[in-house]
Amino acid sequence: MKPGTAFAACALALCAPSASAQSFIGAAIGRSDIGNGVTKDLITSGTYDGVDTGFKIYSGYLFGRHFGFEGAYVDLGEARYSGTFAGVPVTGGKVDASGYTISALLSYPVGAELSVFGKLGLFAWEWTASDMTAGRPFETIERGNDLAFGAGAAYHFGGHLAVRAEWERFKLDDTDADLLSVGILWRF
Repeated sequence: MKPGTAFAACALALCAPSASAQSFIGAAIGRSDIGNGVTKDLITSGTYDGVDTGFKIYSGYLFGRHFGFEGAYVDLGEARYSGTFAGVPVTGGKVDASGYTISALLSYPVGAELSVFGKLGLFAWEWTASDMTAGRPFETIERGNDLAFGAGAAYHFGGHLAVRAEWERFKLDDTDADLLSVGILWRF
C-alpha cells in the first residue's frame, strides 16, 4: 500500500462517524493561579497574589473514542497587586483575565467508566488591569493569542453524565496561568 493511501485510510478511520461519536457540553470550577508576569508594566516592586477561583463553560465533539475538539470560555479570576511603579505608590490593583479556547482533544478509555485525556490548542485572551497610581485611577487592557494545553480524567456514570477533573495551562504573553478544576459533562 502506498504511504499516501495508508495516511488517507487512517485519517478517514479517525474522522469517520461511528456509533460512539458524540457531542458534549460541560462546566467546571476550580483554583486559578495567574503568574506575576502580568504586573511587569504595572509595578516595579510590591506584593502580588494571583490565586483565585476560576471557571469555564465548554462544548465539543468526539469523533469516536479517541479524537475530538473542544471550545471553551475560561474565566481565570482576579489577581491582586500593590506596590510602587518607579517610586510612585500603586494601590488596590487587580487584573481580571479571561478568554476563549479551541483545542484538539485526545482521549483514551482506561476502563468502562474512566478515561484520561490531553488537549492542545489556542487561547484568545484578554486581561484588564486597574489600580490607583499616585492617587489617580489607572486602567489598561491587553489582548493576545497564545498556546493552551492540559490533561485530565473523566469518570462516566453510564448514560450521559460524567465528572471531569483537569489541569490546564494558558499562556498570557510572558506569563502562564493555570486552572485546576472539577466539573460535570453531559454527552448527547
